[in-house]
Amino acid sequence: MPAGFQVFDASGNVIVDLTDRLGRVLGITTITADGNLTDAGFATGTPFWCCIPVATGRAPVPDISISGNVLSWDFQAGISYAPSNRLIYGVY
Repeated sequence: MPAGFQVFDASGNVIVDLTDRLGRVLGITTITADGNLTDAGFATGTPFWCCIPVATGRAPVPDISISGNVLSWDFQAGISYAPSNRLIYGVY
């Protein structure tokens, strides 16, 4: 019989298994201009990010890239962006 960590819901369905990849949020920041941040945590897994405009309605997000331990973002000239964006980043 296999052994390991599993989590079941009330109906007995597996909702988390040791072989699942779970994300870990490293940080959340608000961005309003071009910039970057360094986080050693990026070396602990596969990096991900999610950028959400803070203002209501739809707005484009800046160009975002991750290289090594550095996450960078760039607002392109001539495009109307939200006044600020919430940037959530982590690894899975």
